[in-house]
Amino acid sequence: MKKNLLTFIALFSISIHSSVFAEDFNVGVEAIEYYPIYAKRDGQYSGYARAVLDEFAKKEGHTFTYKILPIKRLFNSFVGGDVDFKFPDSPYWKKGLKEGKSVVYSDSVVEYIDGVLVNPTSLGKGKKQLKTLGVLRGFTAWDYLDDISSKAIKLKEGSSLKSLVQMVSADRIDGVYFNVIVAKYFMENTLFAKDSLIFDKTLPHTRGNYYLSTIKHPKIMVSFNKFLKENGALVESLKAKYNVNLL
Repeated sequence: MKKNLLTFIALFSISIHSSVFAEDFNVGVEAIEYYPIYAKRDGQYSGYARAVLDEFAKKEGHTFTYKILPIKRLFNSFVGGDVDFKFPDSPYWKKGLKEGKSVVYSDSVVEYIDGVLVNPTSLGKGKKQLKTLGVLRGFTAWDYLDDISSKAIKLKEGSSLKSLVQMVSADRIDGVYFNVIVAKYFMENTLFAKDSLIFDKTLPHTRGNYYLSTIKHPKIMVSFNKFLKENGALVESLKAKYNVNLL
């Protein structure tokens, strides 16, 4: 009888703890096709990023609702306090907009490379052959800012990776500055020939990390970082499942 009572008290305590600390949060995410890292599929946020965040929420008893927003509106919603968290984010993005805000960033959720993809015939020919560079609207070609500023390279924005690839095929641009993993997935899972565009490692490129960020909930970020550290095997299995490990 005493043993049963102690078991009941223990379970009741766990239940109270979960009900007190479990919360509902919204996560602001980008309304772009960036699979396998993230994308809007059938009206739902999906991909590696959601898988990681959902696993964290499940372990902590939280509920995450994903608000899929255009990039510019997402930044404004984040600094305006309309969303609890933002993914992806980086301390280097929109510094002016974040000025005066205490933004807290997580540990790395996933590593990435942004670089230039070119026709195979242009591979290894150097930056001199890049006269016009394509980039997704709202994104920044960090490695080429000086060249764009000096007009050595003309920037051409596109609404999707598909439109940018089509521009290269039509010789309207010389290369596409994009996330290499996302571009690789796109080329392998569309009607385009998978080797019609190739990442040129000899050209300037950026290797960095995507982070989860918050202004409103720094304590939850501490829990999220703990989750990433303590569940390394799970995170790596999700990276393998969604094929987001770098080449």
